[in-house]
Amino acid sequence: MPPKRPIRDALDDTLEIWAREIPDLDPLTEGIIERIQDLAFDVNQSMDETLKKYELDRRTFHLLGRLRRHGPPYRVAAGKLSDELRLSTGAMTNRLDRMEKAGLIRRLPDPNDRRATLIEPTEAGHAAWDRTVGLQARREAEFIGVLSAAEKVRLHDLLRALMSAFPDDKHRKSSSHDAEADEAPED
Repeated sequence: MPPKRPIRDALDDTLEIWAREIPDLDPLTEGIIERIQDLAFDVNQSMDETLKKYELDRRTFHLLGRLRRHGPPYRVAAGKLSDELRLSTGAMTNRLDRMEKAGLIRRLPDPNDRRATLIEPTEAGHAAWDRTVGLQARREAEFIGVLSAAEKVRLHDLLRALMSAFPDDKHRKSSSHDAEADEAPED
């Protein structure tokens, strides 16, 4: 059974102040947005802790995840991978160099195009991604565990509906969390 949830919290108190100080502000809308932002921050913090535990960074994790999405044999042309992750060829080369040096990926000649290179995770790359995803999935299940099964379905449906307010969002068009527009450029 999910733990009992508070009827009110500190954000509710803040919303009352905002309603008093900014009469045209819709406190319910602000509360929804503020809660989404706070939850996103908390989930990202959790992910950062998980990645740190396994000595990975988001860029490495995203690239390994992208390779896994392609399914066995998990080989993807470097150019295609660069396009999917929206990286310049220089940034992709730098990332692949670091990951190859760390033993997480290997480069193979493309048998269909002698100018191209295929990228695949090594056993260490697969293992690093599996460990990280496994721990993070358990953490996320704990977060969501405060909701009943019916609430989870309802919240999922509501969030999908809310996401439709941003129909041109590039993150959903690529059907991934891999878009890295918020990351600093690579050297």
